This record gives sequence, C-alpha cells and structure tokens, in this order.
Amino acid sequence: MNYIRWFDKVSADDVGLVGGKGANLGEMTATGLPVPPGFCLTAEAYRSFIQATGLDATIREVLAENGAEGPVDVEQKAARIRRAILEREVPANVAHQALDSYHRLAADLGVEDIPVAVRSSATAEDHPDYSFAGMLETYLNIRGPEMLLEHIKLCWASFWTPQVTTYCFLQGIDIEGVFVAVVVQAMIPSEVSGIMFTANYLTGNRHEVAINASWGLGEAIVSGLVTPDNILARKEDGQIISYQVATKTLMVAYADNGGAQELAVPASDCDVPSLSDQQVAELVALGRNIETHYKLPQDIEWAYFKERAYVLQSRAITTLPPVITGEYSRAMFVEIFPEPLSPAFLSVISPIIHNMLDFTFASLGFKSPRDMEAVHAFHNQPYINRDYLVACLQSLSPDLREQMADQLMNPFSRHATGLKSELSIPFSRMMAQFTRFLLRFPKQP
Repeated sequence: MNYIRWFDKVSADDVGLVGGKGANLGEMTATGLPVPPGFCLTAEAYRSFIQATGLDATIREVLAENGAEGPVDVEQKAARIRRAILEREVPANVAHQALDSYHRLAADLGVEDIPVAVRSSATAEDHPDYSFAGMLETYLNIRGPEMLLEHIKLCWASFWTPQVTTYCFLQGIDIEGVFVAVVVQAMIPSEVSGIMFTANYLTGNRHEVAINASWGLGEAIVSGLVTPDNILARKEDGQIISYQVATKTLMVAYADNGGAQELAVPASDCDVPSLSDQQVAELVALGRNIETHYKLPQDIEWAYFKERAYVLQSRAITTLPPVITGEYSRAMFVEIFPEPLSPAFLSVISPIIHNMLDFTFASLGFKSPRDMEAVHAFHNQPYINRDYLVACLQSLSPDLREQMADQLMNPFSRHATGLKSELSIPFSRMMAQFTRFLLRFPKQP
C-alpha cells in the first residue's frame, strides 16, 4: 500500500486520507499559492501501525476500563496510550516509504538532511464544525532519518492527550474513528513570521484583516513567548488602518542540533516594525485569495524569507463573532469608563447597563425590544446601540424619534436644534414623567 501523498497530489477532498492540515496544504499548492513543498504520511499509515503492533486492541481495552472519568482518570488513560505508541517501532514498510520521500525532498531542494516541520493532521481536524487548533503537536527543524521516524510517532501520540480526548467527547466525535496523518514540510528559515486572520477576530468585521508579526519563527507567537506587532488593514486593498509596534525582545530560531531555540533580538530591532507597508499589502492579497478559494474567513500561518512570503498552513476561523451592524457610540459612557475594562467586568456591567436602560425607558412609558442588545463591547469599552434607542422610541413620530436617538447617542455635544415636540400621547406621557421626576428630585441646600 502507498502511504505517501505529495502536496501536489492532494486536494480538499482528501481530509479522510491526510487530515485537515494536509488537505489544506495540498489544496493551496494546487491553486499556485507559495506553499513550501512536502508530503503527507497518510492516516492509513497510522491505522497500519496500530493494527500491526496490536495497539488497536490496547486502545479499546484502555478506553473500555471503568473509572471515575474525571480529569485524573482521563490523563492516566491518555498517558498509557501515548506511552504504548512511543514504545512500538514504526512498521518497516511505513518507515521505508517515509524515509524514501524525505530523501527525495532533500534531493529536490539540494539540501542534505533537510530541516522539516513535522505536523500532526487528524482526519477530523480543521473541519468547519471542529477546532483542534493548538491541541495537536508540531515539531520544528527535524533533521535526518532517525529524528523523522521518532517525531512521526510523537505526532501519532499527540492525539492521545486529555485535551483532545475531552474535546472529542464534548463534541460527540468517535475518537476511535479518528486517525492521524503526518505532514512533513520543508522548513523556511523565517526572518519574520506570524498569523493572519482574514476577518477582524475582535469585532467580526469581514472587511478587515488582522496580522500578528514578529521576528524569527512563528512559534514565538503561537507559544505566547512574545507580544507581536499587531496590524489591522483593509481587506480590499491592504491599506493599513492601525499598526501597533511591540517591543520584541525574544525570537525563536533553528537550533544547530535540531528543534528550535530562543534567542535575544538585537537591541536595534526590538522596537522596529517587523513588516513594511508593502509586505502587509502582499500578505493581505494572499489572505484575500485564500479566503476567496475556501469561501470562509481564514486563520493563516505565514513566513517571510528573502523578501518572499510563504503560506505555511490555513484553517477556517471557527470562533469568529457575529457580524455587528448598525451605529454604536460610547459618548454616553466615556466619563464613567474612560479606560478599557477587563473582559470579566464587561461581562457583568453590560447586562446591568442594559437593565438600567430598559427600566428608564419603561418609566417614561416606552417599551424596549426583547431581542436586541442595548450595549456591545468594542476594544474593551461599552458602546450603546443606536438601533436599540430607535426601537425603544418607536411610538414617537419618525422625525422626533431620530432626533432623540441622535441626542442620546451623544448627550454631551451641541446639537443644531433643540428637542422638537409633538401632540401625541407617548410624547405627553414622557414629558409628564420627566416633570414628575424633576419635582421629586432632591433640591440642593
């Protein structure tokens, strides 16, 4: 059986054979995107491995054991399966095909013992409804046959962790029906690298692209080692909206003996933007093409080497907030909350503000909408929703309703005209309630 599929022989329909990560790399290669070359050791190789070594029966026995099914029990079972995988030898036919392909890749690129990234690619990974992002292992700068075979087993074993097994259980995924392919990809000695989201992951805006960038390999960002430069750009033309340059004191680079190492960034580069405006525009164009192909916003790992951009992998964004439409303003809250708020405090204060607004409008004789948020958080600040105000004032005439909504959106600014009046029951009731409130308000001594 052939256990190898080169990227140029793989398409998006091959998830069951090479996993989501492998299928994406093959699909992008076929579209002409700048993907570093490589091959996939198929999920059939993993199936052959567990069957030839008797691991399939071992896995079933471990999973069938009665236990408390708490975190400790899950960890113990997962650790036993991982240990059993690492103790077995890769079957000779699988090892031969993997090493033959590795030597061919090295010969094609003219590099002996070529450094490669070895990535786990589960057959349920990168599915639109699931997100295994960050759960399965990737190993960098793997050199030579022995290291490659060892890290193929480590990729297989990385599926059996408490995080993955618990996630499969919560998502209703048949864990014994998921198999692990392995992606072997020539590594790019990145000068700068990072992550690009083809939609604004904070606001859900599909017309903006968010880029995280830092020196060296992208592992520095993925692992949280550095605070990267944060760039926001328009998707249509790559025009930069904002560019926050971070102080980047550390980077990840190749280690001489394989793997990766942390290095200090030269002092002269710590506060320098990692991407030029032209490079930002090039990345946005790449992201736009990838999103157009997949018809979904994408989370893309990229790298620059010798002034050329490379796409290392791409997956659909599965946690994108809904698109926020309408007009919002924080003028009503700017004096109360002048600084950004913590997410925890926002989660508490937002419904309190909503309830206060509902009560206020009810006291004035208006009915607030049940299916519309009054307050939304942008950049850790509360903003009031104009559509909510208009809906609350629905019983007034259109002209008066729009004028009042404008004044409530920005109560502290000068408006061209004073508040209009009208002969209507809702307006008369509102004014009566205002008058009653003013008469009862405690007078200053």
